Amino acid sequence: MNIYQTNINTIVATLYAKGLRRAVICPGSRNAPLVMAFARFGKIKCTSVADERSAAFIALGMAKQLQEPVAVVCTSGSAALNLYPAISEAYYMQIPLIAITADRPIEMLDRWDGQTIHQKDVFEPHVLASLQTPEAIDGDQIEIISKLTINLYDVCNGLLKGPVHLNVPLMEPLYSAANQTFKYPNISIINTQLEADEDWEIAIDKDHFFKDYPKVMVLHGTNQSDVSSIELKALSENPFVVSISDVVSNKHQFQSIQNWEGVLLNASKEIQHELVPDLLITTGKMVLNKTIKTLFRKHPPKRHWHIAENGYCADTFFTEPEVLSLSPSQFFKQFNAFLPDGRSAYHQLYTNLSHQQIELGDTIIDQNYNEFLMVKLTLDALPENIVLHLANSMSIRYVAYLGSHLKNTWEVYSNRGVSGIDGCTSTAVGAAMSDSRTHVLITGDIAFFYDINALWQTQMPSNFKLVLMNNFGGGIFKNIEGPAGIPELNPFIATPHSMDAKLLAEHFKLSYFKVVNLMELSPALAAWIASDEAAILEIQTDSNINSDIFNQYKQQIL
Repeated sequence: MNIYQTNINTIVATLYAKGLRRAVICPGSRNAPLVMAFARFGKIKCTSVADERSAAFIALGMAKQLQEPVAVVCTSGSAALNLYPAISEAYYMQIPLIAITADRPIEMLDRWDGQTIHQKDVFEPHVLASLQTPEAIDGDQIEIISKLTINLYDVCNGLLKGPVHLNVPLMEPLYSAANQTFKYPNISIINTQLEADEDWEIAIDKDHFFKDYPKVMVLHGTNQSDVSSIELKALSENPFVVSISDVVSNKHQFQSIQNWEGVLLNASKEIQHELVPDLLITTGKMVLNKTIKTLFRKHPPKRHWHIAENGYCADTFFTEPEVLSLSPSQFFKQFNAFLPDGRSAYHQLYTNLSHQQIELGDTIIDQNYNEFLMVKLTLDALPENIVLHLANSMSIRYVAYLGSHLKNTWEVYSNRGVSGIDGCTSTAVGAAMSDSRTHVLITGDIAFFYDINALWQTQMPSNFKLVLMNNFGGGIFKNIEGPAGIPELNPFIATPHSMDAKLLAEHFKLSYFKVVNLMELSPALAAWIASDEAAILEIQTDSNINSDIFNQYKQQIL
């Protein structure tokens, strides 16, 4: 085993010793030593994906689902740049993603040599760490490379998780070890984990505190799924506090007001001001809902606590929150004990508005064959214990307004870090590759066609099901006041088209079901769900009708 390849093998052996178990590998020649090192190791499950952009999102989906680091490996040049969309998403969603890029030797930069660009630190400022292996990799560099890799993994998988980048300049010959028996250094690592501080104590004068802060809201932002919390359940059942959750918080089972997004959307300006809490307690990360962000920025709560074990808060509402560095379970176990008895007027206000909004909203949604209704009926038909993925634009917004239709047993995910449509399908495919449950993606047509290389897999996971809401253009832009009113809407913003997914499904060997009216939905849903292979359910609707229904929904006043 030559020392050149042994140094490369050290990267793989060290990552495994730290805990890496999955890698997505893209084809190429410059990355051949890396490919051989991963593929021949035998203890890290490797998945081959041809498209680097899709590959990075697939790795992201795996990391989301497994809640552990996943590596994506590619060759040099523009191949590396194609990892960037997923890296930026991982950065803002705090997902542990390890990008490993092969590179040309530094002396070949700016010499008009193929696949050669400035790759060192190319992903800054959207990575937690950016490291590079030594240029002279044909000497004994095992200890240096091992320490570098350990550092990279620890940063990626720390309390504040996120993407990291390892750039690996490789000189020729690239295949000198191809016919050799591969050997890997024996890397021994003792992983230590700091114990959480259980001694933190909340200090509240129960008799006076809630007189100053009579309106208390708990808002759970975007987060990974985690174990059910006794404390959060008790909080949601407490009639003094209003508990609400972002659609991708994976805390929807702990809400006291399931349709709060509709309530805030439809409340009059006078009532909206009454809905602002005195004390706002947040967990998780970002929130989708624009109304609550606008409202709290204009009328900030008197006090804002953010609960985050890693001590990080992005200050979404410009409230300069007090950040408490402990787990939500630790905090709410104590906080619940201080809450007053009885129902608050604040909780009662939200409850009354919730009942009104559901009744008015259903009357509008159900009046015609439209996209909003089809999403509602699809959610109602989906089985228990699935993983639900939501593409950006209207798909996630429909589901957010239909919060009462989410089942408590579902996990819900979406790429809300950067909120792009570029890797929605790939991310869901990656998650399905890592889990045996049924994974359902609800997506719009533009997001679907943008990311069709997600379906270009040697082995598409049979537990992947896709709902395509096809309104033949970017329907969301007809629902936004600005874009909807300009003459350039078509074709430069809404991107109208006449495509469907039938031939794509045939091309990628996926089962395909189509719906064009309400009568066809129920049998198509049943057949699609029952399919024992990956399947697409395409629901075609009229964009103008969809916009009319949604605008009616927005304009109702409570």
